[in-house]
Amino acid sequence: MNGILLLFALLFMSASISGQKKHKYENNTLVDFSMADGSTVRGYYLGEETRRSSLIPIDLRSSFVSFLYADLESDKNRTLSASEVQKITFYDGEDVSKIQEKIKVKGIDNGANSSTATSEVFEYLLYDGKIKLYGSNVFLCQNGGCTYSHANLYLKHHADPYAVLAVKAKKKLSFKLGSSIENITDAFRSVGGKCSSFNDYIDFFDKTMMKEQQLDKKMQADYHEIYKQTIKDLGKGKNLLRLYDVVAERVLAHQMKVYVGVIHEYEKNCP
Repeated sequence: MNGILLLFALLFMSASISGQKKHKYENNTLVDFSMADGSTVRGYYLGEETRRSSLIPIDLRSSFVSFLYADLESDKNRTLSASEVQKITFYDGEDVSKIQEKIKVKGIDNGANSSTATSEVFEYLLYDGKIKLYGSNVFLCQNGGCTYSHANLYLKHHADPYAVLAVKAKKKLSFKLGSSIENITDAFRSVGGKCSSFNDYIDFFDKTMMKEQQLDKKMQADYHEIYKQTIKDLGKGKNLLRLYDVVAERVLAHQMKVYVGVIHEYEKNCP
């Protein structure tokens, strides 16, 4: 008799568990939004609204107006103004997979001098150290399709309020693949210039790598080799639909090696 009661209890529990309603968006990425007032909003990430002009076909994925998410307690969609959000933490299970932060940016006028013009952008934290590296890829989107253009990369000393753009800005619509690192030494001097030993290293890097070995031109050639190799790797068919996303990821990873290598020199030589 006790065995029959136990069987019914197990069947009831099984039916209760299987009958529990699943969240409509539980397969979406779980995120925490860190707000300007110090609070945190948790939900399933649904996307974002960007500032995009129909006259300029550039997908500026760092220029957000608002973020869309699904409430954890219901299937209802919610919207957060980008002006109120400071940071977005993305999760893969219980682990943090990536972080996107609102950063204040200054350009560089002449040499290592910061300009007075400032802006705010949301960028992914690519390297977290004494000098932080932020960045994201930019795409040209027209007629329902997008092609990879370049990456915007920013450097920020951990104690400074502003980051600086560490690639040559693309002021005109250009189909040239990848970003120019022509301004990399000026950007590093701007954020790490108070350390004399690092300045000596930047002088060496500028003379040998940038001028003598023409690193910027070499990197541009590397981007095109990455593009051709990616086509071979993906082969024909549906995989080619991912071409520009994969190219963007690989080109960014290749660029990051240069920037992180210089950051490591700062970390070795500067307090």
